[in-house]
Amino acid sequence: MANMIIKKQLRSISLPSRSQPSTSGLEESLNKIKTINTTTGSSESILMGLAGLEELYIFLEEFLKMGSKQRVMSSGGSEFMEEMLDGSLRLMDICSVSRDLMVETHEHVRGVQSYVRRKKVSGGGGGDKIDVAVSDYVGFRKNMRKEAKKLLGSLKKVDGGTRSCDNDHEDEQLVAVIDRVRRVVSVSVVVLKSFLELLSRRKSNIKSKLASVLKMKKDNHAPAKNVLETLDSAIFGDFLSHDDLQNELEEVEMCIGGFERNLEGLFRRLIRTRASILNIISH
Repeated sequence: MANMIIKKQLRSISLPSRSQPSTSGLEESLNKIKTINTTTGSSESILMGLAGLEELYIFLEEFLKMGSKQRVMSSGGSEFMEEMLDGSLRLMDICSVSRDLMVETHEHVRGVQSYVRRKKVSGGGGGDKIDVAVSDYVGFRKNMRKEAKKLLGSLKKVDGGTRSCDNDHEDEQLVAVIDRVRRVVSVSVVVLKSFLELLSRRKSNIKSKLASVLKMKKDNHAPAKNVLETLDSAIFGDFLSHDDLQNELEEVEMCIGGFERNLEGLFRRLIRTRASILNIISH
C-alpha cells in the first residue's frame, strides 16, 4: 500500500512544459510546493517536496535566462546577486552531503536485506553477523544525526541571509525579481529543513533496543512514522516475521532511493542556477 502511495505521489510531480511561460510556471511551481506539508515529518510528503524543488529550479533557471530579468539584475542587484551566490553554495553543500548520507543509508538497507534473505534460507543462525550489522548501523545513525544538525545550522544561515536585506530598491522590476527568487529560496529552506530534521531525529530507547536485538528478542510496536524509524525498527528487530521485515525493507529502499535521486537532481539544478547567476554578474 505504501509503495503505491509513494509511486502515485512521485508521478504527481511532473516536469514543466517547455511552452509554459517561465514567470507563470515559477509561480505555479511555488504554489504547488506550498500545498505539500513537509513539516509533518512524513517521508512521502518530504519526498514530494524534494521532487517539487527540482521542478521549481528548472523554472527558476528559465526565469533567470530571460533577457529582461538579466538586465534588471545586472543594473542594480549586485548585493542581491552576491547573497544568492552564497546561498546557492550553501544549498549545494547541503544537498551533496545529504545525498551521500542517503547513499550510505541505501547500503545499510541492502546489507540488512541480504542478511534477512540468508537467515530465511538457512532457517536461523548468523547471530554474530547481525551483531556486527547492528553495531555498524548504530554508529552510522549517530554520525548521520551529527551531520544533519550541522547542515541545519548551515541552512539557518541561508534563511537568515534571504531576510536580512530589505527590498529598499527604487526599481520595482528589481524588487519583483528579488521577491520571486527569495520565495524560491524560502520554500527550499522549508523542505530541506524538514528532510534534515527527519535525519536528525533520535529513535527512543535506542540502547534498550540494541540490547534486545543482541539477545535475539522481538517486540511488537506501532508502525514507524517515517522511513528512518522504519529502518531503525528493521535493524532493531521490531518485526514479528521475516516476511514483514522484507516488506518493510522494500518500502524503505524505495523511499531512500527516491531521496537519493531527488537530492542528486536538485544538486544538479542548483549548479545550473549558480551558473546562471555568475553569467549575469559577468555581463
